[in-house]
Amino acid sequence: MRSRILFRADASHDIGFGHVARVCALIEEADAQGFECIAMFGGDASAIRSWAEDRQLPIDLRDWSPTQVVQAAEHPRVHAMVVDGPELASMVVPKLPDRVRSVIIDDGGKSPLSCAAVINHNFHAPSLAAGYPAARTRLLGRRYLMLRKDIRRYMRGSCRPAHGARLRVVVTFGGSDPVNATARTLALLPPDRPLEIVVIAGPGYRGEEALRLAIRTATDAGHTVDLRRSPDDPGALFVSADAAICSAGGTLGELAFLGVPALAYAIVRDQLIPARIQVREGLVAGGRNWLETEDDVLRADMLSFLLDDCRRATQRQRALATADSDGAHRIITEAIA
Repeated sequence: MRSRILFRADASHDIGFGHVARVCALIEEADAQGFECIAMFGGDASAIRSWAEDRQLPIDLRDWSPTQVVQAAEHPRVHAMVVDGPELASMVVPKLPDRVRSVIIDDGGKSPLSCAAVINHNFHAPSLAAGYPAARTRLLGRRYLMLRKDIRRYMRGSCRPAHGARLRVVVTFGGSDPVNATARTLALLPPDRPLEIVVIAGPGYRGEEALRLAIRTATDAGHTVDLRRSPDDPGALFVSADAAICSAGGTLGELAFLGVPALAYAIVRDQLIPARIQVREGLVAGGRNWLETEDDVLRADMLSFLLDDCRRATQRQRALATADSDGAHRIITEAIA
């Protein structure tokens, strides 16, 4: 009988789908290494179910209580549990049986919990090692980037941006875009360089009316807009683009691996420090707090990013150098197997 690994994560309009997406990267790798994987997901049921069905991923979807999670971990074949997020980890990890390897995925750099391993795949994570004092193994930085198969099926650097008169630009703000940044971006796009825009609206996106009006505004400004709702193959859209305007979460790792220059904004608090550090290191443009940035500043950012072909090329090379496709394999091998 195969050893079992439990994976606990939530997704919703408010918290996005990044937690579920990166856990799925680990599930794919653990399954390939011979483990039985149980995906214990909660949150926005209809959106998660649709997302999982598109990827043929079996999941156990319910409103999981901490007691139910711990009871599942008591099964004799459970070898490890992976928990994404500090709140979920604090409710579950201290109660796990001693024989179960506890693995925490964290972005904040402040997890005092005792655990077998902690994973933080953000670019700046190595500087946060002291924030995990009780983790026996610390897997920090983009060496542990969790890329799903639908991204790493493409070779590293597959995107080869052109610098023609009309750029192809992907606009994506995660699986739910809780701040409706997608519509605001389209409404603010400057007309100075007409674009072919590909808009990705994820499974938890709810701003349809605002998006419809913004698409009309962008079209009136001379841009073309291709709206894709929960695309089965986002990697194909990324590699065919010349640039991206996006949030500063896990998407930046995917874009770095594929070689897509990015103008990125922090749409939630946890993204702000990573975004600013990546701007400082010359990996991306932008880095501002989306909710605190005025329209005129955003418009100026977009214009500068879109007109400076050389700068985008340099940022692409620097970001590409930070990412490879082996992060999930390293995690399963070093933290669980």
